[in-house]
Amino acid sequence: MFKKIDRLLFESLVWDPIQGEVGKFFTTKYLQSECWLQINDFPEEPLWTLFYKGRSRNIEDTPKLWKINYSN
Repeated sequence: MFKKIDRLLFESLVWDPIQGEVGKFFTTKYLQSECWLQINDFPEEPLWTLFYKGRSRNIEDTPKLWKINYSN
């Protein structure tokens, strides 16, 4: 059974940096307080962690449907 956090991996999402939070990104499709993406200390940790409504999922590569806008 798919959990909602797993379904996010198949959605077309644009992620923007969270102001004042180094390495964290949000998408306007979901509330920032409920859903965010964090880049980790790779290679000691998985590259990314996705957080959604109290759950988390480690991922090594972002889905092809996602666009991440890194800060300059």
